[in-house]
Amino acid sequence: ISSFDEGKVESILKKIGILAFVNKDSGGTLQYTQSLIDALYKEKTYQYIIFTDSDTDSINTYNLEVRKVSVAKLSLIKKIIKGIQLLALIKAPLFESVNKEAYEDIDLFFSPRVILYTQFFASKPFILTLHDIQEAYYPEYFSFQLRIMRFIVNRFLCKNAKKIICESNYVRQDIEKHLKINKDKIIVIPAPPPIQLLNFIIDEKEKSIIKGKYNLPDNYIFYPASFWPHKNHIKLIEAFNLVLKRNKNIYLVLSGAKQNNYLNVINHINKMNLDKRIILIGYIDYKDLPYLFSMSQVMVMPSLFESISIPIYEAFALKVPVCASNVVAIPEQVGDAGVLFNPNDKKDIADKLCQLLEDNDLQQILKLKGIERIKGYSHLEYTSNLLFIINKIIN
Repeated sequence: ISSFDEGKVESILKKIGILAFVNKDSGGTLQYTQSLIDALYKEKTYQYIIFTDSDTDSINTYNLEVRKVSVAKLSLIKKIIKGIQLLALIKAPLFESVNKEAYEDIDLFFSPRVILYTQFFASKPFILTLHDIQEAYYPEYFSFQLRIMRFIVNRFLCKNAKKIICESNYVRQDIEKHLKINKDKIIVIPAPPPIQLLNFIIDEKEKSIIKGKYNLPDNYIFYPASFWPHKNHIKLIEAFNLVLKRNKNIYLVLSGAKQNNYLNVINHINKMNLDKRIILIGYIDYKDLPYLFSMSQVMVMPSLFESISIPIYEAFALKVPVCASNVVAIPEQVGDAGVLFNPNDKKDIADKLCQLLEDNDLQQILKLKGIERIKGYSHLEYTSNLLFIINKIIN
């Protein structure tokens, strides 16, 4: 094909818009969005265009067209009217606060997270990923207004989406139950771990640099998670205090964005006089993450609510033993490749952590099982599943 013909072919390709409204505070949806783009950006059946509202370096590496857009803030009256509109399942927004030219040529939108911006495209077909309905289980973590808004927005988007993707059967059942969505509209497609971690080679010189950069001890338990209440840092700290009675040389390293439970965590650490044994390193560069994992003895995941825990995948890929909660979708994800505990029982958390820390044979068995489990996730199959949904909608 000549260069002229190549341009002509590209111009007639149907356009898929990916709503990449994520940043370092987005938690797991940032990695999920990156996995989605990883799966599609080299695929040539369609033309993929990324929509974003920020300058995200990781998004700019894909060599795809990027359209930066923004939405004007609404007054209280307009927010109320918009809420009524969403409740009534009216697609076209009454208050246009985006440039129509930015999206009017798009044939299908892909929203990797729940975001109200999607309403501007609701008159066009879109695919939605709904990660969880956490407020149904832990309403105390959400204000009354936020619970109502989450219900209205989730319901609006799920009712209007052509297809809904979730990452576990647990979440699929929640969507059916709480939002009254037909099960035929919901598809379970777990996103695989980032492909670069599967063959990651540790550079010993870089490892030493990163150890100094974050002031890491020789022996530590690693927990990478933003500081939301459901991430259960408080119970983990209490459990770690018990672990110290059996293992005097261990530390706990916490990384993640400083969300609304951060001050409570700091206060609890100080209250228990653990500030010398618990190291908080904040949000870390993704390129440093493999080293943080590989230098740890155990990756712990005490979360009270996860649809899919990306750090568990990362630990599997990097051959780090996993100790995790036995709730919601985590057992489905971990299988027999990790040690599970009751996240509401500090003694059980401590006992399982100590079991893993003290048993070298068990550590080696779990490392091998984790690798085998991660090999079961095919990036090619993930791409194929996404394309199957897209093809059914726009062809």
